[in-house]
Amino acid sequence: MIISQTPLRTSFFGGGTDIADYYRQFGGAVLSSTINKYIYIIVKSRYDDYIILNYSEREKEKDVNQIKHGIFREALQMAGIEKGVEITSIADIPAEGSGLGSSSSFTVGLLNALFAFKGEYKNAYELAEMACEIEISRLGEPIGKQDQYAAAFGGFNNFFIDSEDKVTVSRIDLDDKARNLLNSYTMLFYTGISRKASTVLSDLKSNGIHNTSALHRIKEMAVQGRGYLLNLDIEILGKLLERNWEAKKTLSVRIVNKEIDDIYGRAKEAGAYGGKLLGAGGGGFFLFFCHPEKQQTVRTALLDYQELPFCFEKYGSRIVFNIKD
Repeated sequence: MIISQTPLRTSFFGGGTDIADYYRQFGGAVLSSTINKYIYIIVKSRYDDYIILNYSEREKEKDVNQIKHGIFREALQMAGIEKGVEITSIADIPAEGSGLGSSSSFTVGLLNALFAFKGEYKNAYELAEMACEIEISRLGEPIGKQDQYAAAFGGFNNFFIDSEDKVTVSRIDLDDKARNLLNSYTMLFYTGISRKASTVLSDLKSNGIHNTSALHRIKEMAVQGRGYLLNLDIEILGKLLERNWEAKKTLSVRIVNKEIDDIYGRAKEAGAYGGKLLGAGGGGFFLFFCHPEKQQTVRTALLDYQELPFCFEKYGSRIVFNIKD
C-alpha cells in the first residue's frame, strides 16, 4: 500500500500570467505557497484484475481506457498500470471550486503514488511536468502551470515561465520564525460559492487574456512581492494583494459578483490590509492580510462565512506510507 500526501496552495501574485496564451508572448511569473491542507491518495494492489476507483463516485473497470474520470485514466496510462489496483482519494476540504489548486494537487499526488506503487521515484520537476501534460495537453483544461509546480515543490516559491514553456523554480527560504509570523497575519475565509475554475479561465482566455496591461501589472507584483516577503513587510504585502485583486477583477466579469464585493468590503472596513479571492475567481476562498489585533473584528464582520485555520507548509507532495502488500 502506498499513501501520498500533497498540499494545497495559496497563490499571492501572478495568477493568469501562467496561462500559455500570455506567457508564450511575454513570460509569466507567480508567487505562491503551499499550506497544511492536503489531498491523500491511497493505492493498493488487488487480488483480481479490476481497477477500483473511490472518489466522489466509485468506478470498477477491467479496461483502463473505459475509466470515466479523466485524471485517473490518464495518470494510470502514463504510469503504465493497467489492472489489479484500488485507488482512493481523500481531501481535507471540498475538492472542486476551492481556489486552492486542488485539481493539480490531486493530479500530482496521484502520479506520485502510482509511480511509487511501481517502485519508481519521480522528482518534483518530473511530477509537475507530467501533471501539466495530463491536465493541459491531454484533457485540454484551460488552466495555467503554477498549481502543479506548487503542489510538487511545496513551500514559498517564485515560478517563472518562459515562452518555450520552461518553468524555473526560485525558492524563497523563510525560517520557522518568519513563516509563523507571516501566518499570524493571514486569514482564509470560504465564500460558500463553488465554481469550476475552467469556466472562469475559459472566459479569461477568450476575453481577459487580451487585457495585457492588467496581466503585466499582476506579473510585476509577483516579482516585487518576493522582496517584501523576505523582508516581512506584511502591511505592504497586504496592500499589494489589494492591487493584485483590483487588477484581477478586470480580467473577466465572472471573477467577482455583489456578494464577493461585499465580503471584501466588510473585511477591509474591519481592518484587513488587503486580500484577494484565490484561484480563478468567482468563488472559493478569500485570503486576507490583517494585523492580529484586528482579526477578531474581521471575524465578526464575516460571521456568516467559515474561516479556515491553516499554516504554511514547506513540503511538496510526499509518500508518507509505503509498505508492500
